[in-house]
Amino acid sequence: MDSAKFVIVGAGLAGMATAFGLACRDEGDVLILEKESFPGMHSSGRNAAMIRQVVPNERILSLAKKGAEFFRGQPEGWQDPIPFTKSGSLLVALGDGWKNLLEDAEMARSAGVHLEIWDAARIQQAVGCTRGGNFQGGVYCPDDGVTDTDRLISGFYSAARAKGIRLETECEVLAIEVDKGKVAGVETSKGFIRTSTVVNASGPWASMIAELAGALAIKFTSMRRHLYYTGELGWVDQGWPFVWDVSNEVYFRPESAGLLLSPCDETASTPGIPPVDEEVPDLLAHKLSDSFPQLLDLPIARSWAGLRTFAPDKKFVIGWDPQVEGFYWTAGLGGHGVTTSPAVGALAAKELLSGKRKISSPFSPGRFL
Repeated sequence: MDSAKFVIVGAGLAGMATAFGLACRDEGDVLILEKESFPGMHSSGRNAAMIRQVVPNERILSLAKKGAEFFRGQPEGWQDPIPFTKSGSLLVALGDGWKNLLEDAEMARSAGVHLEIWDAARIQQAVGCTRGGNFQGGVYCPDDGVTDTDRLISGFYSAARAKGIRLETECEVLAIEVDKGKVAGVETSKGFIRTSTVVNASGPWASMIAELAGALAIKFTSMRRHLYYTGELGWVDQGWPFVWDVSNEVYFRPESAGLLLSPCDETASTPGIPPVDEEVPDLLAHKLSDSFPQLLDLPIARSWAGLRTFAPDKKFVIGWDPQVEGFYWTAGLGGHGVTTSPAVGALAAKELLSGKRKISSPFSPGRFL
């Protein structure tokens, strides 16, 4: 029988960032369980890896800002350079979307985010392929950019492992033992693990893991989103920022001498690796024809889909479960998991080590009681 003070279920960004946060506070008695053969196989490794600070939610903004600061620095204990290209972000919009974007920008500026308001002419001059696009203006944030999620997860784990934190792959959680309302252990495909604290960082499987413990029943929804890579394009400037039309919900960014694009589609999907829908390129073409018509008829060399998992109110779920003592949530990060992961991990680690089992916060799962 194995044992650990903290057992983290899920080795994606949420789980690895929490392990890193614990390591930064000199806590090494942690075991990360991952049912796949390697970390980040699902949602964490199948996204566009963009770091974006201007968001329409004040609470997430705070975490996004702290996350962006992490990417621009070199935290203690991190063994390799942070995987980050500070290319900047450019959010564009039209009509009511432009009004809302300006409000989001003002909120971000008030929080200390460095940004600039650009008119359409400046946008088209900076990123030539936006000419002819249907937008009024944009918000440029020079401190945003792109990371590499595989290297990010690996970096979190390398720093955590240096403090003695362990990872067990191909290890599926089968049951969570609860004794008199308190977590007592975890039954896995590799045996029983004695622990008093389970961290639910299982992404699309968060509801299922909670059910094993008799924790709060929160109905998460996983939404499929497609990404398309063009292959090499000689005219693409790899120094461009990522460009996102937040009115029409479509974006593109430089990637491997070409472009990576998404129509920001959302279709409810079961946990796992979602299949590619052959009709979604039509949605991409429709959106590009309005937002960025110069990008129509691009070649598609590769396509894939990933999942973004949301709580019913689409807010993060971070905190102690109100029904089962020793059960902690780090779930429902939706489309902000990459940017906020360092801050989410730090927040979770602080609460896990505080000794306070009942902590009230905007992300607390207790709001679903």
